[in-house]
Amino acid sequence: MGVAAIAAVAMVLVGFRAQGFVRNAGDPYHYSEIAHGFVEHGFDKVTRRAAMLYPHILWGIYELGGTDVIAQIMHVFLHVGTCVLVFFIARRLFNARTATVAGVLVALHPMMLRYVADLHTETLLTFLCTSMVYRAIRFYDEPTVGNGVFLGAVGMIGAIAKGVLLPILAAFSAVFLIWSLRKSERAPKLLAVLAIGITATAVVAPWTYRNYVVTGGRFVLLTPGTPDAFLRGYIFTRLEFATLQRPPYTDAENESNALFRKIAAEAGTTWELDEVQDDVNNGKVMREHILAHPIDTVRKVVVGLFTFWYEMTSFVNSLVPASLAVVGWVLAFIGLKRGAREGRPFWLVLLPVVTLNAFVALLVPLGRYSVPILPCLWILAAFGIDTLLSRREAGSGTAPSPSVK
Repeated sequence: MGVAAIAAVAMVLVGFRAQGFVRNAGDPYHYSEIAHGFVEHGFDKVTRRAAMLYPHILWGIYELGGTDVIAQIMHVFLHVGTCVLVFFIARRLFNARTATVAGVLVALHPMMLRYVADLHTETLLTFLCTSMVYRAIRFYDEPTVGNGVFLGAVGMIGAIAKGVLLPILAAFSAVFLIWSLRKSERAPKLLAVLAIGITATAVVAPWTYRNYVVTGGRFVLLTPGTPDAFLRGYIFTRLEFATLQRPPYTDAENESNALFRKIAAEAGTTWELDEVQDDVNNGKVMREHILAHPIDTVRKVVVGLFTFWYEMTSFVNSLVPASLAVVGWVLAFIGLKRGAREGRPFWLVLLPVVTLNAFVALLVPLGRYSVPILPCLWILAAFGIDTLLSRREAGSGTAPSPSVK
């Protein structure tokens, strides 16, 4: 907690403004502007970012007289909270030394700290994703209706923060459902698993109904923008962008925006005037492209499995997440091998990583979208470090760290 708090506060007070490695504008996606709009005239339009949870939290801060500084303080607490959850998850699945190493690594991870100081949704999203994993482990340990309610609520709140977390909740629910159908004393009762889905539905229903009312009777479960992201993925995963020969966040972004303006014009509308209508127009083109170019779609997804871990604004600042991802996965594989040998339920932290990686590869797989599951990856990596240290201690006659079963 101390390491995470010091690192986060230092980033807010000094680090972020002093660095020139990434853009330090403070609010690149205009969440503050959206939230101030809520204060002035309420929620009157469903857009991709306005319909997310984060600007609603900012709205609450501003409505109570708070400023962006309060939002940054909130980010510090969220970062610390994520590291605490990482510690408890790693200690439960592995051992105390793994938990300490994982907590410190996540506390100091550059990709985690980068989003603490400015108005990005990633810090909130990471906390909610890690909270969902923690609640899934609690459900695994005690598959009761109460824990099912907790998991469903936390998971759906995370999905409201950003829809990419919904497949993770669905993956956990599917695994637990299959588990409940097994004839085993430890398998959860079906009612406990159903509590996950029932609670998730109850949590999202008011949000979806609000969207229905605001759009004049059109169904938007969470936010619009899925066809937009899917079509962008074809461009962002092209060779010149995947290999960073051209900057994705400028050249690929500009090309994508030109495509959407063209689609809207051909449909007789103006792009971004009505994002729900944009979904209809883009969805039609998306389906046509999938049917006409299946090989290109396969290429997009396969390449996206890799660009998900590194593709940032330029070659230079893509090296950091790329290098950390390679190191993290190498260590994680060492930990996974030992975890399989010892029969540990490491799948509880591996499932979110694989699910989000695969799902985002279907859409627009950029490096920052890997941030929510980095804590899970580095829990596995920390167990790999513990494995290497245990081998060294065994060779020197020093007793290894005790395991927590």
